[in-house]
Amino acid sequence: MPDELSRAFAFMALGDMFGTNVRPSAFGLAVSSKEVPLRRDSNYLLVDRTGASAVELAREVERLHLRAVFVRDERTGARLEREFSALGWKLHRGVIMAHHREPERSSAVGLVTEVEEQTLRPVRRRTTLDYPWGTPVLADQLLHAKVLISQRVETHFLAVLVAGEVAAYADLYVGDGLAQIEDVLTLEEHRNRGYASALVLHAADQARRAGATLVFLAADAEDWPRQLYERLGFDAIGGYVKFFT
Repeated sequence: MPDELSRAFAFMALGDMFGTNVRPSAFGLAVSSKEVPLRRDSNYLLVDRTGASAVELAREVERLHLRAVFVRDERTGARLEREFSALGWKLHRGVIMAHHREPERSSAVGLVTEVEEQTLRPVRRRTTLDYPWGTPVLADQLLHAKVLISQRVETHFLAVLVAGEVAAYADLYVGDGLAQIEDVLTLEEHRNRGYASALVLHAADQARRAGATLVFLAADAEDWPRQLYERLGFDAIGGYVKFFT
């Protein structure tokens, strides 16, 4: 695994994909957090046994009361896709992108301001509840996870404010020469105004000033923001697959 990619995954395990309980499994590591049991990214089976079948992994997830299977090896993920699909599981293909180049477009990074975690709570809750799968209980746990992450890694909550209200936001995690930009979102009524670009470039600049030699983010491999991040100077350095019910 390339050094940048392995560093990124290790940093994600500390922050965005944290678990308060990490224990060995026959197939890798079982990561769980009783504080936020509904959050997939804190309750998953991290697979390192590349020959395991989807049936074996699904049984292990059920036995350990986890919520997802996380596969970093792209070949293993590709092999398991058909097997998990036959079991009725869903999948998410992700790509890790590192900031390597100057952006192809300029952005008004001065629009971005740092805010308190509580400032973003109402819009985060609204965003979660707008999804078909969003519930009040899940929204509460996702909000609590932000607090838990901020207790584990240095966290900066960034926002674009319009008339004093949050129009767009993002998180920046920094530590040990690395930085991750996460949870970039613009509210629908404020889109197409360059706010997401401003947030990402501001976060990258802030991370560099803090000493980060690797600035990265995780994107949906099949969604349009990936192309935006490429225009902002990010290159794909590897991928992963999550399987879930």
